[in-house]
Amino acid sequence: MKYTQPEWYTPAEVAVHNKATDCWVSLNGKVRDLTKWLQAQLKLCKCTKTCSCPIKNWYCGDDCVEYCSCFERGFFYCDAKRLAMTILAYAGKDISHWFNGEDWVTYTHPIVGTVTPYHIHGPGYRQPVVPSTRWRPPTQPWWMDDDNVIGNMTTKTRPIRIVNTLTGTSVTLEVCSEETIYQIMMRYLPHNSHMLSYTWRYLNRELYYDRSLEQNGIPDEREEFNHVALPENVHIPALLLYYNDDLTEDPRHLPSCNK
Repeated sequence: MKYTQPEWYTPAEVAVHNKATDCWVSLNGKVRDLTKWLQAQLKLCKCTKTCSCPIKNWYCGDDCVEYCSCFERGFFYCDAKRLAMTILAYAGKDISHWFNGEDWVTYTHPIVGTVTPYHIHGPGYRQPVVPSTRWRPPTQPWWMDDDNVIGNMTTKTRPIRIVNTLTGTSVTLEVCSEETIYQIMMRYLPHNSHMLSYTWRYLNRELYYDRSLEQNGIPDEREEFNHVALPENVHIPALLLYYNDDLTEDPRHLPSCNK
């Protein structure tokens, strides 16, 4: 079995990456890790900063926040930090509503009468519409940089129960509807490191590991339950794991191993 990085992410997985040292956002179906970009943008500010610690010491606590007044003072290089702080405020969330396709949403400028990007959440990469000292050389916009894309955002999540018939243990996971059985195995791996010693089945049928749950004939019936006023979790499909009688531990530290 070859170990792979996740291809699909759930909103809950993105939501936990919500701080300056670990900042993810979802945009137009893509999950982007903006941690390095955010740190680079915050370093553009050259103003003297004030500390949020109530008691001023020679050291700061882990929860210390540095406040900067450079934007209020009108420094042109503060625009990058203003956008960075807005991105940080939306860390772990979806920001697709900021954009129309791959560009910012626009509006008609009240002075020059042209269609202008609507930068309510901070400046973009375009030049100012009117003469301004904030002009800077054009650079590649962060939302078109493929280097910060780490995966795809799922369109729908679904619960699945995985039952180990040997030990009788059961684990319920929230998985992406687009994920294959193999990718679901990667989610289940922390719960059972001997996964190679089991065969996965559903209703006594073998599963195709390169196909999704729906393609394997495992429907998501939650909408039908809602139509008849039943709880969504009244029934969760169960995948059964049958032991193959050879205890082959699956070493996670190796890049791959043979089936």
